[in-house]
Amino acid sequence: MRRTRRRETAPPGGSTLAGTTRLLRENLPRPVPSAPGAAVPFAGPRRSRFAFLRRFEPRLVADIVSELRKVTWPTFGETRYLTVVVAIVALVVGLVLGGVDIVFGWIIEKLFF
Repeated sequence: MRRTRRRETAPPGGSTLAGTTRLLRENLPRPVPSAPGAAVPFAGPRRSRFAFLRRFEPRLVADIVSELRKVTWPTFGETRYLTVVVAIVALVVGLVLGGVDIVFGWIIEKLFF
């Protein structure tokens, strides 16, 4: 994912001074420091040791993964049904093309031999 910068907005007075960004960042809420020896709340799952490698991942791979997550995968029944349909269509087309080949072969044999 790309890193994005926080939008810099002007203070309510409307001035756009050079220190505006610093003022905005200084006014952000800071985390409350915990007392020594206090229990640290669970921060969620640990990051993978190899998470830093995601920076090197080409954008193409990330786009492919995001598109694959949007795919609606067929159920087993739909897959079986469509496989049978493809097999029947392939068989019919094969028989038609084979018949046309036999007919043209017979015509060529009668005309030239």
